This record gives sequence, structure tokens and C-alpha cells, in this order.
Amino acid sequence: MKTTTRLARRSWLLLAVLLAIVALAGCDGGQATEPAPTELAQAPTNVPPTDTAVPPSSTPLPPTDTPVPTDTPVPPTDTPLPPTDTPVPPTETPMPPTDTPVPSDTPEPTATAVEAASPTAAATNTPLPPPKPKVGKIVFTSNRASWDDIFIMNDDGSEPKRLTNLGQCYDAHFTPDGKSIIFSHLTGELFDVWKMNADGNGQVNLTNTTDNIEDYPVVSPDGSRIAYLFGWPGGYEIYTMNLDGSDRKPITSRSIDLMPAWSPDSKKLAFISLRSGGFNVWMVNRDGSGLTQVTKFGPERISQSPVFSPDGKQIAFTTIAAGTAWEIWAVNLDGSNPHKILGTVGNDPNNSTYIAAWKQGKFLIGGYQGGWDPYFVSESGGEPVRVPASEKDDKPSDWWLP
Repeated sequence: MKTTTRLARRSWLLLAVLLAIVALAGCDGGQATEPAPTELAQAPTNVPPTDTAVPPSSTPLPPTDTPVPTDTPVPPTDTPLPPTDTPVPPTETPMPPTDTPVPSDTPEPTATAVEAASPTAAATNTPLPPPKPKVGKIVFTSNRASWDDIFIMNDDGSEPKRLTNLGQCYDAHFTPDGKSIIFSHLTGELFDVWKMNADGNGQVNLTNTTDNIEDYPVVSPDGSRIAYLFGWPGGYEIYTMNLDGSDRKPITSRSIDLMPAWSPDSKKLAFISLRSGGFNVWMVNRDGSGLTQVTKFGPERISQSPVFSPDGKQIAFTTIAAGTAWEIWAVNLDGSNPHKILGTVGNDPNNSTYIAAWKQGKFLIGGYQGGWDPYFVSESGGEPVRVPASEKDDKPSDWWLP
């Protein structure tokens, strides 16, 4: 009995202590800071509840009052509140990442780049200035700097440039690509065929003759062969060779054949010959076959400087009869319809003319009126237009177009 009473007193004493602690906690709750509840939450855990649980079975009344300790969980419920408040900042801190998608708007530069590209394309289309007219080149012999050297200039007469410094250079003709020029050069009493770049560099002798005359070279439109004159005592023949001077072949034989000119397809050659007793236009295949007389003038008329029309259907040439002036004529390949196109430059019988080229509906001619100058004239006739040149003799020999 004493033991029971002692245990009961001890239990009541413990309860009193607990109530006092709770009371103190209640009093301090209005003044203390938030850490106080965390200490109260630990106090009940230190008190062994297993010891107090035995007495309540014999004296139930105190346990009914013990629900007061059940109020003690209130502090723990209060203590979680700070954590519930503290999560709020984390929820706000994610907000910047949600705002950071603004950088995800950086694709806009790609869209901007596309828009920028389309105006650029428009800009490339808008600056379409009218194309510059193509400027051709005229190669000619002139004594403006020395005794007959090769010069080149634009076909409007601008930018003349001297190409040779050899003296006595003649009959210059372009290769089809305009990159090289073939010409003849007189050394002593012998002519040779030479080749150089269109800027005058790379001059080389292709024939190196020792006892013959080889001159008046013209390049085939396909760029494969050079036709030229091979002079022997008593006459001239027409030969062809490669552009490097190799593989020389005779096309005509044992006559006086002069001034070869290629057809546009490079299959035929027109030339002037004395075969019929007068200077007439003749034609031959590039292999020497198919020799044909085109004009049939008598010895009273002399013809020279034949050129094929751009379509290859006619041959133009200059001709003169006794007591008249030089004129430009044309004839079909079969010899039909010979007709006059143009009289001599200035319509002066003392003047002279020859044809250098026939391209794009125009003739490039050399005209003499006290001196030689290049002229352009329509293939249908009309007044020749002088190419601005020097006061010296400028004798055109070819016209190249890009």
C-alpha cells in the first residue's frame, strides 16, 4: 500500500512538473521566439512515458487530465510552420527560371536572320545596272612609234597599246579565244610566222625559214590550224600548220595564191589566185580538195582581201577595175549574184580600201585618205565611220569580239 501510494505521489509529482512546464510554456509562448517550441517538443520525449503509463490504470482520473499533454503537440504543429513558410522562397526562386525562358526567345535572331537574308536577296536583284556593252579589240599595224609594229586597241579606238618592238610586223590575227595573236615579221628579205600573247609577251618564231617567205597567217575559227602563204621562187602556195608550227601541209600548189581566209565552220578557205589569168576569188576545202573558182572577172579587174560572211553563205572582197576606184563587193559561194556594196572611202578614186573582218553585220575595213585608218561600215552599205586613231598610218588586220 505504501508502495502504491509512493508511486501515486511520484506520478502526481511528475504530472505536476509536466503541468508546470506546460504552464511555463504557455506563458512564454507569447513572448519567446520561435526556437522555444522546439525545446518543448523535445521535453516530452525525454520524460519516460512508460513509467507514467502504469499509474493511470489504477487511477484513471489523472489520465483524463493528461490530455493536456496532448495539447503539447501544438508546438510541433507550430514548428512546421516555418518550414512551410520557408518553402515559399523556393517556389519563388524557381520563378527566375520560368522567366529565363525569355532567353528561349533567342530563336528570334534566327527569324531575324531569315528576314535579313530576304532583303539581301532583293538587294542583289535590285542593283541590276544595264550591262556594259561588250568591247571588242582591233589589232593593227602602225608606224606611230616605229617602223610598222603590231598594236592593239579597243574597237572604239581607246587604250591603244604597242605589242611588238621588232619593226616590219604585219598581218596580225587573233586566235578565236582572243588570248594569242599570230603575225608575220620580215627579217632581212625573209618573212616568218610568229605567235605571241595578246598582251605582247611570249613572242616566238613558228616557221624559222631560211630560204622561203612564210607570211599572211590566219587562224581557223575552231583554233586548230593556221593557214599561211608559203613563197617559193616564182609563186606562192597556201599551207596550213598547227598553232605551235608543227605538221605543215600544202593546200594549193604551184601557182600564185594569196590572202587565205577561213570559212566560219573552218572547213573551207577562200583566197585570191591568178590561175585564170586575173586576180579572182577561189575556194578550196581545208584538205586541198574541191578547188573552185568563185568570181570570173577578166584580167582588167583585180580582186583582193576575201572574207566569208558570218553565216558562211557569201564571200566579200575588194575589187578595182581600170580607171575606177576600189570597191567592196559580195558574191554567193557558187559565184552567183556578184554585187557592189560600197565604194571607196571618201569616194575618191585616189583612195584605197580593203576588208579586215566581217562580223555582226559590219565590216572592219582599212581606208586610205592620205593615210591608213580603220573604219566600220554596215554590211548593207552606207557611210564608213572612222575609228578614232592617230595621225599616223594605222592598218587594221583583225577584229576580235568577246
